Amino acid sequence: MTSRLVLVLTCALWGCVSPRAVLVDDKGEHVICAATSAGIIGSIVAQSRFDGCVAEAKEKGYRIESQQQ
Repeated sequence: MTSRLVLVLTCALWGCVSPRAVLVDDKGEHVICAATSAGIIGSIVAQSRFDGCVAEAKEKGYRIESQQQ
């Protein structure tokens, strides 16, 4: 039981995130938004920065061409 708890906590603390999106505008210009991080706090920060990048690009007229989570 204790070893299972340690395993779950280790995975939660050392989880990683690496979202990536390629956005394109009407002129064919591309913008890449990407972030990579490990750990629960780092993952939250990386996802927030990625979401901000995508939102800013969309405000400028870009649309998502491809995306990976």
